[in-house]
Amino acid sequence: MKSIKTFISILLSIIMLTNFYSCECEEIIEPEDIAPNYMVSQYELDKAIVETNTTNVATGFETVFSELISDSTNRAIFSQEFVDAARFYDDNSGYFFVETLDGAWVVAIVNHALIGTSRIDIQDINGKYFIQEMVETVRYKGSGFVEYYRENPSTGAIERKLSFVTLIPSADWFIGTGFYGDPPEKLYEPFDAQKEVLLQVTSTMAKGISGILDSIYTDENSVVQFCQTMIDHISFFDNGSGYFFINDLDGINIAHGADASHQGQNDYDIQDNKGAYIIQDMINIAKGSGSGYYQYYWNNPATGDEQIKVTYVMRIPNTDYFIGSGFYVK
Repeated sequence: MKSIKTFISILLSIIMLTNFYSCECEEIIEPEDIAPNYMVSQYELDKAIVETNTTNVATGFETVFSELISDSTNRAIFSQEFVDAARFYDDNSGYFFVETLDGAWVVAIVNHALIGTSRIDIQDINGKYFIQEMVETVRYKGSGFVEYYRENPSTGAIERKLSFVTLIPSADWFIGTGFYGDPPEKLYEPFDAQKEVLLQVTSTMAKGISGILDSIYTDENSVVQFCQTMIDHISFFDNGSGYFFINDLDGINIAHGADASHQGQNDYDIQDNKGAYIIQDMINIAKGSGSGYYQYYWNNPATGDEQIKVTYVMRIPNTDYFIGSGFYVK
């Protein structure tokens, strides 16, 4: 866990040293000079994606369980609806599993046949009790990576899997997700790696929220309350500058992870200091391609300074909402 946080910290530091300029459109302006001595491997990138994704979803679950859902049956139903919808990676090989600390009973997983069974004594092809290691990891460390071999549902082959697991304290459950196989020997510029993390975590949250709104919270008041609760305490990147916001297609802010007082305001005519109509442009992305990157000037809650922000925006499927999140650069 420490190494991946170090990677993210280095990644952000490199990006912060690079000069960018504002763009009033969907396309991102690439940096001209980006620390040629440091490149991000596919393996490092995948670790960053699964750790950030798992931590974000666990934080959202913990808040929802603490404030909206108190009984275990409804928590399990909620978890299942979110997990079923929140697949990630291009091949959908990224998925979440939720299990108990007591006996490792399966609460939610893509393979529904496993729900309600205990995996505490399951072994991989090398005889490793990987679920027991996950339980020990979250019980004594709170979170961490566990490596084992498992069938990749996208290929049907037994492959090495590296999963990140973390605790959901109010339920005495843990949640995890991972990636399969040996990643290709591909290297990324830090800026491009950070954009990919942003894409994966934002699209995961958009799809997971969609699953909940399709089946559990359907009236307007409960939808708004859920959205606000789900993203309220989520912050990511080492400096805590990563957060989610949700607006409707008329520009009304539904939920804001960094400033709850902003919720309910009409953002349609908001401009940055270069004159870009930020929310109008994001609405155009959501209505058009459905998702994309956008760059503008915004106040960084971690520093209090106005900085360039690179944001990924995605329409929440089957709704008139879009969700966004970003990272800041100087």
